[in-house]
Amino acid sequence: MAQANKKNNLRIAEIMQQKGVTLNELAAKITRTDKDNNIRSIAAPSLSSRINGNPSLSNLYEIADALGVKITELFPDEDQWQQRVLPNKIKMQTICPSCGAKISTTVEAE
Repeated sequence: MAQANKKNNLRIAEIMQQKGVTLNELAAKITRTDKDNNIRSIAAPSLSSRINGNPSLSNLYEIADALGVKITELFPDEDQWQQRVLPNKIKMQTICPSCGAKISTTVEAE
């Protein structure tokens, strides 16, 4: 499942696909002013890193604006969030402070 490999659960790629927007087209819509007051678009690899990593709130606003959507649309609905984020089983491990033994347990999510 492709969703499992994602670093975050943002819907940016999904919205881009729905709107038929490529990464290069989206990058061209996001502009910055450099120190010489020249307006430049962001590079596609840089935008890709932001999308797939941990984008800042200001980056999310820029992306939402460039896609023509509200920032809230970049996030999954609550039921989708739980399906994408929460695994069925959570493995927990700790070390006993007395003897140093590893203690593991697996908890089933509801």
